[in-house]
Amino acid sequence: MSVKSRAYITSGFLCVALGVAGIPLPLLPTTPFLLLAAFCFARGSERWHRWLMTHPTLSPYILAFRDKKGLTRDQKWRIAGLVTLTLMVTGAFAPIYGKFLALFIWSTMMLYLYFSASASSD
Repeated sequence: MSVKSRAYITSGFLCVALGVAGIPLPLLPTTPFLLLAAFCFARGSERWHRWLMTHPTLSPYILAFRDKKGLTRDQKWRIAGLVTLTLMVTGAFAPIYGKFLALFIWSTMMLYLYFSASASSD
């Protein structure tokens, strides 16, 4: 295995780790990291690329982007709940301007989720 392949595989796993961390963390994006991981694995190892593209939890993010589908209703509810919880905790401990900022972020996120395309939950 070449050094280039190992670098791609290592980068792929780093991106998968960041993508998985982004699932529960509202400010860390999941899909871009998983797309980058798929790119790295495609160039580094067909085995790991196939694993990522068939993974039951991670592949729907990549496939929805590739097929130009929106988030499923379940994904939207999970995102809305986690964003709400995170920003409520933030707002509870923030000064007044932080509370307004948290409210603004929450409002824009909820509007985005409401108006973004929805995919069927197959």
